[in-house]
Amino acid sequence: MKLIIKNIRCPFLAQETPVINRVLREKGIFPLSPPVICKKSIDARKKPDIYFVYTVIARVEQYQGYDPNVSVYQEDDYPASLPRGTSPAGYRPVVVGFGPCGMFCALLLARKGYHPLVIEQGEDVDKRKKSVETYFSGGALHPHSNVGFGEGGAGAFSDGKLITRINENRASFVLSQLVSHGAPPDILTSARPHIGTDLLIQVVKNIREEIIALGGEIYFETKLLSLTSAVDGWRLGLGNGDTLASDGVFLAIGHSAHDTYRHLFEKGFSMVGKDFSVGMRIEHLQVDVDISLYGNALLLPGGAERLPKGEYSVSYRKGNRGVYSFCMCPGGVVVPASCHERAYVTNGMSYHKRNGINANAAIAVSVLKDEYGSSPLQALAYQEHMEKAAFALGGGVAPCQTLGDFLQGKTGSSFQTIRPTSPRGFVYGDLTTGFTSAQLSLFRKGFAKFKQQYSFFSNLSAPLTGYETKTSSPLRILRGEDYIALGQKGIYPCGEGAGYAGGITSAAVDGLRVAESYMAARAPCNKI
Repeated sequence: MKLIIKNIRCPFLAQETPVINRVLREKGIFPLSPPVICKKSIDARKKPDIYFVYTVIARVEQYQGYDPNVSVYQEDDYPASLPRGTSPAGYRPVVVGFGPCGMFCALLLARKGYHPLVIEQGEDVDKRKKSVETYFSGGALHPHSNVGFGEGGAGAFSDGKLITRINENRASFVLSQLVSHGAPPDILTSARPHIGTDLLIQVVKNIREEIIALGGEIYFETKLLSLTSAVDGWRLGLGNGDTLASDGVFLAIGHSAHDTYRHLFEKGFSMVGKDFSVGMRIEHLQVDVDISLYGNALLLPGGAERLPKGEYSVSYRKGNRGVYSFCMCPGGVVVPASCHERAYVTNGMSYHKRNGINANAAIAVSVLKDEYGSSPLQALAYQEHMEKAAFALGGGVAPCQTLGDFLQGKTGSSFQTIRPTSPRGFVYGDLTTGFTSAQLSLFRKGFAKFKQQYSFFSNLSAPLTGYETKTSSPLRILRGEDYIALGQKGIYPCGEGAGYAGGITSAAVDGLRVAESYMAARAPCNKI
């Protein structure tokens, strides 16, 4: 039998193996083979007494004790046990979009013999990387291949964070597949896993190659222009003039495909606007974050080498509104993430080593439905208005302001020890103009609380960069329990763009769910 043992605490400078073995012996657990670490987190609440906290799996002959931190480990064989329909599909399934959701949807379909067709408006990740670098260095924005569009999705040019609240077999499967395709193995055990843009690019390519090897086809620089209902399914009009036929279409379009949203709305797809958030990126020196989190533990021999780059999470809530940190990037850079002409969006990005001088995080505030009118198109318009306002402030580069000026509603102060990292450069601007008075009030109260938690929030010269508008989709494409769009046939809205995910892992999990639903209803098309 296998046991899972949680909450094994090890002083951060100690060797983990002897400590784990001693704790197991004290619990009456005698492994038949070395225990396997399946989760590792850090507890720095009582610095400098900092601990790594482990969860391990141990194979034993028997266990007769009782301990709230010990339970029998239940293994599963996902995805081997998935049900499969008997009636063949009329056409091959089509996956629209090749971000995390579309990628894992297509991977599962390919492994089960369904030979998916994938269309992606952006470039393959190598060409996309060149387009993104051109834009970062001051060149023109590629309207279809940028930080938002292209192979790998928006997550390919961020931090590659894999944190999720989903605790189920699909999330574990996603992480294991990322590792088998080249991601670092520590994402399987870290409580705050991340890959980094530099490594994620190769992982994405490896997944693509497996899908193709299994009989899938992937067409880059191929944009979906129209969806037309037919007796036997759907006709997909493509930007190159071709038409695809399918009776199973997965809309993994991402959160920036506003033209596709509008087309679906015109076609009568059921959509609702939802609450979302907008905000800014704040930057601090990474060393200040580390000192605030770890204190004098950094000065102990070997302390700085053993401790990971400091990460934080902050939030403040008043009634049904909140302000909170999002997508914190240790040792990262603030990047321009625009997807549309004459619009400016900011985001955070870091590489695997997270060795940049600055830390950054979005500080986002709630946008409630009654603030934009509640309809999905009004939600899009609100988001687009902010992005155009940011472009007007910066003229195509990052509009920035010190935290102190933002809180006081003025401009004129210059940056001191912390310089903005946006690669296109920056100009000073008044970021308060993009928010309502209620939102500004919430920001001020939030920042007042945050500096009580972390000393680095007291630095009033910290740079703010506007605006962060892509924390989540502003709308949801409604679907039923079978994951099919309400009132439609064979259309599966999925992932972050459809309003059912909020990050790489949850989007990938949703891609698996919709693929499972499709496969449970039909066998592979026999016309391949």
